[in-house]
Amino acid sequence: MPYQITKTEPIETSLKNILVSGIKDAASVLSLSQGLHREQFKQARKSLKKARAVLFLLRGSISDEKFAKEEKSLRSLSRTFRDVRDAHVTEEVFQKLLNTHQKSFKIEEVHEIKQFLVEESKRTVEKVFKQEKKLREAIGLLQAAMERIPEIKVKRDIWESIDESLRSIYHECLDLSDYCQETDEEEMFIEWRKAVKFLRVELDFFLEGLSPDTKKWNRSLHELSDVLGEFQDLIMIQEQLDENRKVIKNKKALELISSLIKEKKKALRKNARLLGKEVFSEKPKTFMKEFSTSTISWFKAA
Repeated sequence: MPYQITKTEPIETSLKNILVSGIKDAASVLSLSQGLHREQFKQARKSLKKARAVLFLLRGSISDEKFAKEEKSLRSLSRTFRDVRDAHVTEEVFQKLLNTHQKSFKIEEVHEIKQFLVEESKRTVEKVFKQEKKLREAIGLLQAAMERIPEIKVKRDIWESIDESLRSIYHECLDLSDYCQETDEEEMFIEWRKAVKFLRVELDFFLEGLSPDTKKWNRSLHELSDVLGEFQDLIMIQEQLDENRKVIKNKKALELISSLIKEKKKALRKNARLLGKEVFSEKPKTFMKEFSTSTISWFKAA
């Protein structure tokens, strides 16, 4: 697994290799000679997210200036591909919603809305694909970043930096989980989703070294991440429909779809709250003690 630490090299080298791999993969899938398509953009964004997660793990052991420069660059590049990712997901999530509630309507009743979302998705993708200069610049920036990474100097114990990063994001997830138990604010569920996804990505780097209990816990974290992800995607679809309410002629179908989305979001909120209580039942200190004990022992046993 290219995105996991190994026992065959120092932890610093392992993390730098993952960081470079994320950037390299993002650059390669954006190669214009391959003929770009949406899946490539989606993969590029995932790779950049992994690279950013590693950078946060290294944050406490590198200079503030170096961290700020690289993090700003990767975050900016990731935003370049966000619209294509969102367009791709819109179709998938909407079709999933239709499949789940297919007995609630006739397919011809929602055809206009489905076609509208598909066309909007195509327009978004085509708009980004036409920005050839911007994409070439992105590839150039990624290649330059790859060359800089090996020069990053570690100035302190890297395990302390890892501990600080994981403890911080776990604490944020815990606080947001507690807050979302008492609120229906969609903005807070979106923030919770971002934090959970980041924790999920960081922990997956250490998967092989996790204890059996932590691996089981990590599977529940993945489930929570997926639930919150679907919740956010439904919000995005509803916002798109609301913004184009005047364009859609079949108002009855529009109200039906909006009702189904509202019902599904309610179910996802309930599921997320239950999972949140289960996943974040421990305090950050207790969680990090279990993580460190198993992972560092595994790594140093090489």
